[in-house]
Amino acid sequence: MEYRSGDRRTLTACHEAGHAVVAYDQGIRVFGISVVPGLGKRGHTCVDTLFLDRQFPSFSSDKGARNRFTLERHVMVLLGGRAAVERLDPEAAFGREGCPVPGSDHIKALDLILRFTGDPLEAEKYLEWLKVRTKGIVSKPVRWFQIEELAEVLLKEDKLGARKVMEILREREALWCRKHGEQVQERPQRRG
Repeated sequence: MEYRSGDRRTLTACHEAGHAVVAYDQGIRVFGISVVPGLGKRGHTCVDTLFLDRQFPSFSSDKGARNRFTLERHVMVLLGGRAAVERLDPEAAFGREGCPVPGSDHIKALDLILRFTGDPLEAEKYLEWLKVRTKGIVSKPVRWFQIEELAEVLLKEDKLGARKVMEILREREALWCRKHGEQVQERPQRRG
């Protein structure tokens, strides 16, 4: 992927690809991604939140493993965009463009965790830990390979539906594994 410092469109494509690849890594269905601006956003990634929505009402009373696992996976998807941008251009991620604003992925992630923990300090620390885990996903060579390709195709086509996204991600994963003598892992698509 070709990138010049400050290229907002490429940063947006990388951001949206980051969300999609982390969702793929976590077994969450991606319905589509776009770099078409609208509603105050430069792009958008749509993922399956059905399972999260179903369990969300029980977060305050049920701190069990199932709710925790669902929460963590969805928070990491929210954080995947910024993690990808940080890897591409750390200065852009921490410049004016990267600051959390109301409605941003960071704020949404913190709010989701706070609803689960009920404690602001615990939520902040939990978020920091999930940021590290998300950066680990994005840093995997196979995942970065997928992010670059997905962002590149997104820049050409502006919008990608679920089938195209999955086709690119699976194809790049298989190509990576062939090049590096690894076996492609069949991963069942998890719900939500």
